[in-house]
Amino acid sequence: MRHRPGTFSIAVRDREADAFGAAVTTGTVAVGATCPYVSRNAAVLTQSYTRTEHGRDAVARADAGERVDDALSDLLAADEHAAYRQVHGVGTGSEFTFTGDECVDWCGSRVGDDYTVAGNMLAGPEVLEETAAAYEAGGGDVAERLVAALEAGEAAGGDDRGELSAALLVWAPEPTLYHNLRVDCSETPVADLRAVLEEARTARERIRAETDDAFDGEYPPELLDFGVKY
Repeated sequence: MRHRPGTFSIAVRDREADAFGAAVTTGTVAVGATCPYVSRNAAVLTQSYTRTEHGRDAVARADAGERVDDALSDLLAADEHAAYRQVHGVGTGSEFTFTGDECVDWCGSRVGDDYTVAGNMLAGPEVLEETAAAYEAGGGDVAERLVAALEAGEAAGGDDRGELSAALLVWAPEPTLYHNLRVDCSETPVADLRAVLEEARTARERIRAETDDAFDGEYPPELLDFGVKY
C-alpha cells in the first residue's frame, strides 16, 4: 500500500436541492474522518496539515449566521501554523479558499459559482481544472456530480503519488443512504467510492420497495433510509 499525503477535494452548494456537499480523495487512509464538514449552511474541507477544528468550527459558525469566508479567515488568523494549512469551502453567501505558503507543490485552488476546489501534492493544475469542469458539466444529484468530479480529477493525474482513501459527505433536507460514504483504505478509492454510491442507491430503492410492500403502499416516511431495518 502507498501512504502519501497529497489531496484534492471539492465543496459545493446545490441551490436547487438546498444541499451542501463535499468530496475528497487523498494518499493517506480514512480521509473522511478528518477532512470534510457539512451543515445546513456550509461545506468546508481542511487538508494539507489538517486541523479538524477549522472545519468543525467553520460550519458551526455558518449555522449561527456568519459568512463562511469570515469564519475561516478568522480561524486562520488565530492559527500560528496557518502557512501549512489548506482550507476551502462554500456557504450560503460566500466562497473561500486558502493555501498556505508551506503547502507542497503542486498546490492551489479554484472558485466557481457555489463551489470551490483545492489540492496539494498534485500532478498539476489540470487536476483541479478537470475536477471543476466535471462538476459544472455533470448531471444528476449532488452526490453523483461530486463523485464524477473526483473521477475527473483522478483521470487528470490526481495525487502525484496515488490515492488511498476517498469520501463523500452531503447535508440535505432529506438525508439518504448515499449522503455519507467512505472508502478508508484501497488501491482504487475513487472507483470504490463510485461502486459504494451505486450500491447505496440500489439498496435505497430495495428498502423503499420492501417498506412499501410491508405497509401496503402506506409506509410511514420515518421508516425510510436511516430508520429502516439495519
